[in-house]
Amino acid sequence: MVPPVPDKVLGFSVNEVMAYAAVANVLLVVVLTSINIYYAWHAKRQADASSAQVETSNQQREIAAETLSILRKQIEQQRTADRATVGLQLKVAIHTIEDWIQRIGSVTLPQLPDEIRILPGDFSIATQRANAIDPIVGENMGAASLYSGEAETNIRILRGGNPAKPETWKEMQDKATNNLNIAKYKLNVARTRWESTNA
Repeated sequence: MVPPVPDKVLGFSVNEVMAYAAVANVLLVVVLTSINIYYAWHAKRQADASSAQVETSNQQREIAAETLSILRKQIEQQRTADRATVGLQLKVAIHTIEDWIQRIGSVTLPQLPDEIRILPGDFSIATQRANAIDPIVGENMGAASLYSGEAETNIRILRGGNPAKPETWKEMQDKATNNLNIAKYKLNVARTRWESTNA
């Protein structure tokens, strides 16, 4: 025969044990629900933070795009200014060299100023700008600058010549004229290319 099931367990009746188990289940459900609510709240906070980061990233992207646009405009403005500067410097340099060729081209010893400067002081800056845009133009401008420098040296020597003795200065006059003509040629080549490519 099977022994009878006791009516009490640990001093509690079966109904009391079932009631306590039901209360424990309810409490467990409440605790688990609270934990789920907490995790849901925490996940929402993380989602909100992620949304804020995305929004900040989008704003930074827009600012970067605006900055890039401004920089591109500035670069284009600088390039336009550089083109105008180089074109003007080429014209001025050619005109100045033509003036010097006429000035030293007399039959008698020419009257020369104390300061001999053929190309303007900012011609080297224009050469650098031209080289950045069109290296061939920059090379021709650089060569013209070298020949002009040689002509300046020749003219300084020419200035010290004796007017009564043409043999003391005529050779320097010819060298200076030759160097100036080569410089003028290089500048004309540079100007022609510059005007054809930067019109």
